Amino acid sequence: MVWWLVAATVIVVALAVYAALLVGRLLGQRKVIQHAVAKRNENLVNDIRYIAKAMQEDRCGLSEGVIRVSNLLLALQTPELIDWAQRFPSVFQLYNAVKELPTHEARNTLPLQQRMRQDLEREAEEKALEKLILQEAEALTQLSANAL
Repeated sequence: MVWWLVAATVIVVALAVYAALLVGRLLGQRKVIQHAVAKRNENLVNDIRYIAKAMQEDRCGLSEGVIRVSNLLLALQTPELIDWAQRFPSVFQLYNAVKELPTHEARNTLPLQQRMRQDLEREAEEKALEKLILQEAEALTQLSANAL
């Protein structure tokens, strides 16, 4: 009877030690993942700030800039869900206006008149939102990965 009690105690202790090891590994993995997410967010924020500055300095077209910035903002991993479209409404308004327009080879296959019509619509939308987008671009240059 004593042997059973000793054997059961050894098994329980061994399982407890194994469980503690697994919990330790899990906590270690969580730290690694959190560090990787923080590093990725930092890189994304740096890219967002760079593109926003390029839009301000007219080194990047507004349409191209808002497409890139919007996708980068949506790629950020934050503890709480952030409604980026609410924080930067003009950026996302132009993004929604141009995101479906064909690009590259698909654009080149369109008839010239259709391409010109799309360009005029895009340019009109850019012109209407330019001032607001540039103001939002200023706010984007101040974005911080630590504040997410």
